[in-house]
Amino acid sequence: MSNEPATKPAISPTQSELIESNLSKFLEEITALIDNLPFQLTMISIKHRNLLEKLEKISTQHIKTDDKGNESTIYRVVSEHADEFTKIHKLLRRLDIAKKILPRNYIVSIVSQYDAFLGELCRILFEINPNIIRSSEKTWNAEDIFNYKTLDELKEHMIDKEVDSLLREEHHEQLKILERKITKVANKEFTLTTDLAILPCFVELTQRRNLFVHTNGLITRQYLEAKSRWKFETECSGNLNEELKADQEYCEKSFRTLFEMAVKLTHVLWRKLVPTDREKADIHLNQTIYELLLDGKYELAIVISDFALNVIKRFSKEQFRKFIIINKAIAFKVLGKPDKCQNILNAEDWSIGNEFKLAKAILEDDYEEAKKMMLKIGSLDELVNKYAYKNWPLFKDFRKSKEFLDAYQTIYGEDFVFEEKQENARINDVDLELEN
Repeated sequence: MSNEPATKPAISPTQSELIESNLSKFLEEITALIDNLPFQLTMISIKHRNLLEKLEKISTQHIKTDDKGNESTIYRVVSEHADEFTKIHKLLRRLDIAKKILPRNYIVSIVSQYDAFLGELCRILFEINPNIIRSSEKTWNAEDIFNYKTLDELKEHMIDKEVDSLLREEHHEQLKILERKITKVANKEFTLTTDLAILPCFVELTQRRNLFVHTNGLITRQYLEAKSRWKFETECSGNLNEELKADQEYCEKSFRTLFEMAVKLTHVLWRKLVPTDREKADIHLNQTIYELLLDGKYELAIVISDFALNVIKRFSKEQFRKFIIINKAIAFKVLGKPDKCQNILNAEDWSIGNEFKLAKAILEDDYEEAKKMMLKIGSLDELVNKYAYKNWPLFKDFRKSKEFLDAYQTIYGEDFVFEEKQENARINDVDLELEN
């Protein structure tokens, strides 16, 4: 007989876990893409610089002016370096092309990831409430239906068909279809797009993505019609066949747009279709804001905090709302907006809970009061503990102070080991050799 333990049956994830996993996966994917795009573009710039340096070593430059006063650079090279000169120029042209295409590909990639995210979210929602599928106006071929051996196979086929049909629509229409389906099932008006300020940016992004895929970025009548309808901001002058681009600033804006859309869409639907598991949704929303603070994405942390406080409003526990308020105040303070931070603090009652009194004292730079709160909290608190002191952005500056170090030593009987995150080596120090 084997001594190995019997295999335990797999535990199916809950509905909330499926929703949470889908959103977390998408946010991680687009964050990974935006975090690495600058590195890729910088490496191109470095290689471009190195090639120019090699070019200068094997040639001499002269400025030539034509009859109209236009200047051009003329390179002169001895015959023994002619082949290398030609090769370098070819590589420089390719680098210019790559520098143009990479950001475009980034836009295409993050919208593709959004499509995959939305498709999976819809599958989960249809599983949670099959009535959404039953509300479909599609007709099903009887012959096709009888090809499936079980009801589960048929159900999966119908869900796949619904999702595929949905994803073929324009991105704004996808949201309207979901609104209509849920309204029909709930017998109550349901909206995903009303008062959604980010919607014009979202529409512009998806329209631009279509141009990059289908017209190499050249503006079409459809894009101009969308611009007229949605009044979105764009560098487009309004001419057909004008070429749109995607610089670093636009890519970062696109990241923020899809991040915001995905969080808002998921959390509204999560609370609508799984109302009994609000606490798990609250935990995830607060954690999302916390992660944004850790990543230094403070403006986006404020946007998601405002959504939580002004749209979601109701939380399973008051504690979650307080944490979101504190995290929003942290973001404003780090951004150098102490007045907005203080206004947030003044609007709340902080008389209950030493953890929140500690946070308020730190945000108001009252380190003596913060020290007293630390000592009151002690070493057994579930929320404010060694991990929190080391990682929570609230303590970033405070943990360098004498007040913090003294209190920490008193509480835990050991010195706080301060760890400053080491920055990566400067990319400019990397030397890229010209490949032979």
